[in-house]
Amino acid sequence: MLHSPDSIRYINARIYRSADDIRPARSLVTRKGVIDWVGDDEDAPDAARVIDMQGATIIPGLTDAHVHLFAIANERQQIQLNGPGVRTVADILRHLSVAARASPPAQWIRAVGFDENNLAEHRYPTRDEIDAAAPDHPVIIRRFCGHTAILNSAALKLLQIGEGVSDPPSGSFGRDKRGRLDGSAKESAAENVFRAIPAVDLAAMAASLRETIEDSIRMGLTAAVEAAVGFTSGFDDEFMVWNLLRQDMAFSPIRLGFMYQLDPKDAAARGFTPRRDPDWQAMTLKFFADGIVGARTAAVTKPFADTKSHGFFMRAEDDLERVIVEAHLGGWQTATHCVGDRASARIITAFEKAERALPGQKPRHRIEHYFCPPEGGLARMKALDALIVTQPSFLARMRRSILEAFGPDAHSKYPARSVIDAGVTYVGSSDAPTGHVSPWVGMANAVDRGASLGAPIGADEALTRRQAVGSYVHGGAFAMKQEEWRGMLAPGMAADFIAIDRDPFDASTDLAATEVLMTVLRGAVRHDALSAAQPAKITAEVH
Repeated sequence: MLHSPDSIRYINARIYRSADDIRPARSLVTRKGVIDWVGDDEDAPDAARVIDMQGATIIPGLTDAHVHLFAIANERQQIQLNGPGVRTVADILRHLSVAARASPPAQWIRAVGFDENNLAEHRYPTRDEIDAAAPDHPVIIRRFCGHTAILNSAALKLLQIGEGVSDPPSGSFGRDKRGRLDGSAKESAAENVFRAIPAVDLAAMAASLRETIEDSIRMGLTAAVEAAVGFTSGFDDEFMVWNLLRQDMAFSPIRLGFMYQLDPKDAAARGFTPRRDPDWQAMTLKFFADGIVGARTAAVTKPFADTKSHGFFMRAEDDLERVIVEAHLGGWQTATHCVGDRASARIITAFEKAERALPGQKPRHRIEHYFCPPEGGLARMKALDALIVTQPSFLARMRRSILEAFGPDAHSKYPARSVIDAGVTYVGSSDAPTGHVSPWVGMANAVDRGASLGAPIGADEALTRRQAVGSYVHGGAFAMKQEEWRGMLAPGMAADFIAIDRDPFDASTDLAATEVLMTVLRGAVRHDALSAAQPAKITAEVH
């Protein structure tokens, strides 16, 4: 761990103690990793070091309460299919062909970030097309959502997936008009595929994770919750990589929380109990209630506008309810992926049953996404003190899917302001790599409801800038049960804060384009671009 200097005085800044602060201070002093003082420059106490912030704006550090850092690190080592040069199926095939020519025969080719919505054809590449691009290599493409895989014939053969394969519960293998496998696998079928392919090198993954976390610090994150240990490569492999990182005494990560993608009995078998370590928290079990909008597998009451399907649950509803109650009884916080209204309604029922079984525990159970709000759901969530953790960048990143899946009802999806108005804690996050990794893009989308790409989706649900920033500052700390000691700049609170190049509450500034000039974590400066910044670049002038 990096040790903070005994004391640092930051002067000549605009300092917002919280997202609700309307009278910013000009100076703050940190001492031994905590905030010692906040006020005006002339009143600031002495410190061992003084840093002139040149008019930058300081706010508390950000938390991404739902992100897949492991998946991002994994993708760094694979072929990227989400760049500006990928606009057609031919572009996809060209990338695969180049990789095949550069790789030994029979070596797996792994590609990530695929999104058919960005292609002119709006479709997946076919199995035959991939075979032609890489005839001597097994190929697997991971859709950006992580819920779909696309394979070529060599990969199907190695994984022993033949034409007679049956669809697993809560999943499917795609077939063409002739009934032949087209190479696609969705939901549990895709999950089985991801578990079956050869694991990546543990040391290489740990190194990639270090880089990913350093990138997050440069974006202003001082804390994050890994949203499902086990989602990308299986629990045991991922857990080993995280332990390698934890054992590296030379590395000082952000404050981390972990959701274990395990049932309570599996967690108990591994000797796990809820742990609220301030730097390496593991108090949450992750469950998946249903699928996603893009694949039309979310469990909805009203059928999707374009497919007329109702989606499905990822496991038997009674079984899902049982594990949530068991987790509650075991002292765990639960976080459940719910996209459709049928899924959210059933999970809220499970929360209510858990509360009756053991009342008063205040676990802050979470619903992740809450895409389609069920009737009366917010009042029930408020009564339970449950949280809604959403990813506002979906409004732009999944715009085409949302509009096609829900038609005229699209504007009632992905609530935000109504959540806050109902008294339910609203927490912003990225769900990267599915959502945009930048918290600033997420905040901007919460404010404009995806208006950068057309008419806003659900304009009535737009947040104010203070609400959007607060969802990543206080909201994230609250979701991790750490709001008593971080998420606000006040004496005695953790010295976790960032300096940025603009006032995020000024409506004339572009929130999405915010640049982080400095990140301070545990009182130590972890990222410093301020020394290279020209004073004219800083838009938050102090008067």
